[in-house]
Amino acid sequence: MKKTITALSLVAALFTASTIPAASAAPAAPELPAACAGIVTDLAGKLTKTVSSLLPLPNVGAVTPLIGDMLGLVTALQSSGCLPALPTSGLPVPVPVKEGVEYAGPVDQCLPVVLNLVSTIAGLGGTVLGAAGGALPDVGKLTGLLTTLLKTVTDLLSKCGLPAPPGGLPALPGLPLPIQNS
Repeated sequence: MKKTITALSLVAALFTASTIPAASAAPAAPELPAACAGIVTDLAGKLTKTVSSLLPLPNVGAVTPLIGDMLGLVTALQSSGCLPALPTSGLPVPVPVKEGVEYAGPVDQCLPVVLNLVSTIAGLGGTVLGAAGGALPDVGKLTGLLTTLLKTVTDLLSKCGLPAPPGGLPALPGLPLPIQNS
């Protein structure tokens, strides 16, 4: 009888040891649609043009269409299933999503970043387009907004599981050093 109990205990221990690693393994990340990499690359290109058009001296005319393009790329990422759709309660028109294409990633981590991205792009647009009387926007404020925008896109890539664009994201150019009196 002791041999039977020992044998059954051994079988139970082996079964438990073989099933625990499988049960604790993280589920595989959902596979992203093929279009995501191309759209992220386009977004990185628009970001590069935006940074170079705003710093060191802002070119409002060059950046104005880029704001709309970046918002359009966020919508393209959503409608391709690369990002979750924005909540539609209270909105008159829901965000268009292709039939059968839905985001399958971590919505709880990704959706706040998408909302931050849309807000940051809109804030940048408001600053660029809202310059009083055709005056150039404040470079310090633009630098802060661009820093926030680049950080938000970095968060978007990591928290939403998007592929990094070839060559990475643009960096802000170094600001000129102040002239020191000797």
